[in-house]
Amino acid sequence: MAQQHLPTFTRRLVASLAIAAVALSPALPASAAPGPAAGTSAEAPSAAAAVDLDLSGTWKFATGDDPAFAAPGFDDSAWTDLQVPQTDGAPQFADYDGFGWYRLTFELPAGAEGQNLVASLGFLDDVDEAFLNGVKIGGSGSMPPNAQSQWFEQRLYPVPAEAPVFGGTNTLAVRLYDMSGGGGWYQGPVGLFSKDALREQVYGISGSPADAATTAWVTGLLGRQAAALAAGDAEAYLATLSDGYFHDGRDRERREREIRGWLAESGTLTVDDGGVEIIRSDDGRLLVDTNRTISGTRDGVPFAFQPRTQEFLTLDAATRTESGNQSRFFRDFVESGLEDARREYVTYLPPSYLENPNREYPVVYLLHGVNGGSREWEPRDFGARLDELYTTGGLEESIVIMPDGESLWYVDNQGGTPWRSMFVDELIPQVDAEYRTLADREFRGLSGVSMGGFGAYSIGLAHPELFSSLASHMGALSLAPAVVGVTSPGGPAGQSASPLADVAARTTEQLSRYAFFYDACEEDDYRFDNAVRSLDTLLDAKGIDHASAVYPEGRHNDDCWVPRIADSFGLHSDHVREVLGADTTAPTVSAALDPATRTVVVDADDETGISRIEYSVNRNNGSFTEYEGPIAIGDRAATVYVRAIDAAGNVSGVVKEKVLPTRAQGGKR
Repeated sequence: MAQQHLPTFTRRLVASLAIAAVALSPALPASAAPGPAAGTSAEAPSAAAAVDLDLSGTWKFATGDDPAFAAPGFDDSAWTDLQVPQTDGAPQFADYDGFGWYRLTFELPAGAEGQNLVASLGFLDDVDEAFLNGVKIGGSGSMPPNAQSQWFEQRLYPVPAEAPVFGGTNTLAVRLYDMSGGGGWYQGPVGLFSKDALREQVYGISGSPADAATTAWVTGLLGRQAAALAAGDAEAYLATLSDGYFHDGRDRERREREIRGWLAESGTLTVDDGGVEIIRSDDGRLLVDTNRTISGTRDGVPFAFQPRTQEFLTLDAATRTESGNQSRFFRDFVESGLEDARREYVTYLPPSYLENPNREYPVVYLLHGVNGGSREWEPRDFGARLDELYTTGGLEESIVIMPDGESLWYVDNQGGTPWRSMFVDELIPQVDAEYRTLADREFRGLSGVSMGGFGAYSIGLAHPELFSSLASHMGALSLAPAVVGVTSPGGPAGQSASPLADVAARTTEQLSRYAFFYDACEEDDYRFDNAVRSLDTLLDAKGIDHASAVYPEGRHNDDCWVPRIADSFGLHSDHVREVLGADTTAPTVSAALDPATRTVVVDADDETGISRIEYSVNRNNGSFTEYEGPIAIGDRAATVYVRAIDAAGNVSGVVKEKVLPTRAQGGKR
């Protein structure tokens, strides 16, 4: 179901769905890169004046559609005045679906000629095109007749050099198409910026250009990366990464596998760094702001393995290597063989993830609503919301995965995308392989909003071997996908039922394996509040414990569910803690010397997951240090003591590994 991201609006679905509802119910992510590609050399700071032009405020607006509205000379004096962005609502789209145009005339100071400008338009709902002085500078989503919403995508449009009028009058015109009620221009920042101002206004990064010596070695590092991949030399590229490298979910080992895989396909790779600026941020980081592409060939056809994105590469000045952004909220993807395409998902890693390298975590899969996508969690600042739950909120820290489900209803689509098969057979295994998860059903939960509520319950009930806790906010629990025209292969037997029908068909024994939470608001536009009451009746009749709520006020929008995420994530947290509380078995731990490297390697195992591995060399006054990798002993005698703590807090016995110097070992032989 489409739910509005703004608190005061309600999004509507197509008429057929509304009728069915009456009858039944980054760190910062990479964004589109501004500025032209320019090889791998760093640009000197521009002599042109910086541009930091705030364009929020009073704009002209009219509904309707006419190409003439883009022309700078068009007379818009009779249009309505309104505020951009409209953080308190967009009344012009409350009961209107269709086209609307926004126009603003402004002065652009002289002296900024030569700057690479970017128009930051923030977030618009649903589809847009933007024109500066009649020149199209960008667009997001797909216009009718095959409209596709991008309401969750931040608009950052590079401005062609011929578009702006420096030292004169300019007109910015934005054409917006609203697919369902409650659209509009809902969030900024809105402005025209040079790259330095863009970093601060959009990404919150301020700083100053690096000195000449730093710029020289950083430029050399970027050049070595490009040369290594151009030569197909993975080892040379890996030598530019620090041992603690971690960038958007890729540690050094995963990045190595990724690069070697791309080289195996392509033979060589081309790195294109454009608009490079090297800065010392005010928080002390050394950053490379670059528009980076890594391309090659796939099956003999040109292919962008890493499509052009604005990257903030973080460098370690001490080792002169790339250390990664150390982000815990970022975009990732699975190379889906079933879809023959990449499927994007957003990953959230909990606060202690990078600090505790041995700890394993539960996973919650969070599913969005109709007309949404994996990126919709970014304008909601969901990473910060989750941090709050897991710190001051006191919930059990978890990894949260937010896959892109488009409007596919989280099922395999007849003649189209096999979404559910991809999710079960490809995405979940990748998450368990690439992140430190507790890869067991008892530590894997599903949450969903609107259409995502359907997905959470439908997938969860169909796969009891994978999931143990299910949560829904204002979910489409009374709808089957076929009701809204989404069918699956396999004829009548292959269609997914509504979650209400799924629950009705299951026994008490089957349902007792799950923890349940679901809610809705009393004035839900699709009457999903009635679905909550119906599910209450079904679960009560089967004697199944559950947590549910129909809130006395509210509609089908963010106001109904966002303030209550502690309830759904609390369900998953409580379930995990209940499972851990029943675990009284200590983990096992072992240690062994690798004679080739003279290091001691430690391994631990536990049914509910390892939280921490510790070691001490020669007792070290009885204190233990967290194990982060092989323990270097050198050519000496030593006794290494190791122990492990599992996720439930059980501590193993201490295991000793005695190490002799090589000469002593030779004497025994």
